[in-house]
Amino acid sequence: MENGGDAMGEFRWRGILLGLLLGCPLVGEGAVKQPVRPLPEPSVGACENLQKLADLGLVRLPAGYPETETARFTREEITDLTLQAMEHLGMDAQGRIGGQPGDTVPGGKETLALRQEFYRELRNRGMLEDWNLLTDLKPSSEASDEKKDEDRKYKFSAELRYNYVDHSGSPRWDWRDSALRARLFLEAKINDQWHAYGMGEITHHFLSHHKKDSWLENRRIYVRGMTGENRVTAGMFGLELGEGNIYSSTAKGVTLNWGDRPEFEASAGRTKANGNFASFGTAVKRDPVFYGAAVHVFDEDDWDHRKRTIWDVYYNTNLQTDLQAGVMALGADKSFGDGKHTGFVAKLVKGRIKSWIRGSREWDIRYYYQPSGTYMAHTMSGLADYMTGFRGLGLQYQYTVLPNVVLNGEYYDLKELATGERGRTLWLDATWFMG
Repeated sequence: MENGGDAMGEFRWRGILLGLLLGCPLVGEGAVKQPVRPLPEPSVGACENLQKLADLGLVRLPAGYPETETARFTREEITDLTLQAMEHLGMDAQGRIGGQPGDTVPGGKETLALRQEFYRELRNRGMLEDWNLLTDLKPSSEASDEKKDEDRKYKFSAELRYNYVDHSGSPRWDWRDSALRARLFLEAKINDQWHAYGMGEITHHFLSHHKKDSWLENRRIYVRGMTGENRVTAGMFGLELGEGNIYSSTAKGVTLNWGDRPEFEASAGRTKANGNFASFGTAVKRDPVFYGAAVHVFDEDDWDHRKRTIWDVYYNTNLQTDLQAGVMALGADKSFGDGKHTGFVAKLVKGRIKSWIRGSREWDIRYYYQPSGTYMAHTMSGLADYMTGFRGLGLQYQYTVLPNVVLNGEYYDLKELATGERGRTLWLDATWFMG
């Protein structure tokens, strides 16, 4: 009977995954038999708009290509340059500058035209997923570097981080740690629509009494690309659910994104702890607000998590150009030790960290009230994953001290819902981005 139950469970989860694949417009009827149609060449208007941006000093054309007419840029290269222009203008993912229409400043009209023509590429890069993601793309150097060798199909980058953490409060979690972490990233171009990504991580601990050094224990390898109007991510990749308040770790499976106002996302596969999961959500972005809802189903896993269904509903708004407020309500169908089923997270974010711009900074303050059933692997550096439900305050400050060198400090003051025991965390780290 036990083996039969496992077989039924596996069948059920395969059915969920198949349902996700068939329930969204990933491919049209008969698309499997049809070859992928190449995207059109960049329009003449795109080259003209790019030249105007170069004349205004908003983009830097690669060495050896003083004019766009002779450069014969690919769609991918113009996408990089469009990101560069957006960053210089301070244009957000919705095409607005300081909360106002983006065509009100010199170069804004041309940038918006490029954004419209290369919408699919920008979306595939992740630029249109969240207003913060633009800071992670580092467009200022990619276009110039890439044009030096048009045939180059691989990109390498690295990250080196040192961190110190001190937990206190209850004797249950009175311990410290410091660690040095190195990550190597690889991006390989498959074609103009598909890329492959890989990441390997090495960590050495100095103070911890219960964590061991790891050699490629945390790794990722996946592909991402467009099928029709839909974005597909498949393999072993980083997954964040509920803005990280529900799950933030590696997953093995597939994520599908499609639609626009509303946008949809469906994911299915296995968590880092080898538990099956499925997730479906929808989001609406109408500047200055961003809101949505999702439901997530988790099975038992190797970290002693039991089966549960978690839902979230959230609402974020940009109060000013660099000030965002948001609230998320969460709920679970089961309670585990604290007798509660619903909770919330409220946040206020000031500023915007840009790792390549010296002096950029970001403040983040959050208040959490989350029963244990509402999260599986929390994104915070505090003690949430060690507690049976928690409530309390979290503060974070990030500062770019030098280009590509970011300092980060976090403080959490939490109470466990099940026992009332307090847990405090001080986390400090310095990260150097290379490549």
